[in-house]
Amino acid sequence: MVKLLGILDLLAATLLLGLASGAEVPVSVMVFVPLCIFIKGAIFIYDIGGITDVAIAVLIVLGIFSLVSPWVLFVGAAFIGIKAIESLLA
Repeated sequence: MVKLLGILDLLAATLLLGLASGAEVPVSVMVFVPLCIFIKGAIFIYDIGGITDVAIAVLIVLGIFSLVSPWVLFVGAAFIGIKAIESLLA
């Protein structure tokens, strides 16, 4: 189960990198990934990982609907990517 959640974090990191680089991302991915990340974060909200998930989901939504600096998206991708690697190695 932890590895599955790590793969979801890895998808979020990839989505953030895609948004930062200006790549065309399918709408279904832009809806599915932040929704899943937000739900996962809401379940584990009392943990720092849950707070990170909620913040990343908000960052993805802000990256979709408004102009967020690519550097902010890269930093968010780094945070969630490190969390994904930790989950996959656990």
